[in-house]
This record gives sequence, C-alpha cells and structure tokens, in this order.
Amino acid sequence: MAASILIALGVFMLMQPFALWAFTWSFIVTLAGAVLFIVVSHFPE
Repeated sequence: MAASILIALGVFMLMQPFALWAFTWSFIVTLAGAVLFIVVSHFPE
C-alpha cells in the first residue's frame, strides 16, 4: 500500500504547477515507489 501511495504522490508532484522543488523530486519519488512495489510484490502472501 505504501508503494502505491508513493507512486501516486510522485505523479501528483509531477503534474502540479505550484512548487518547482516538488516537480524536481517527482521522478525520484515515483521511481522509489515503483522499486518498492516490485520488491514488495515478490514477497509471499
């Protein structure tokens, strides 16, 4: 769930026009969420 929230937060940061720092960090946040999602999806249930 945290990985999905990180991905959504990164996409939101990418599309917002207000803060340049958020746009700058959006790719890193989205990438971290994607990597976390890949790692967590390989855990047994």
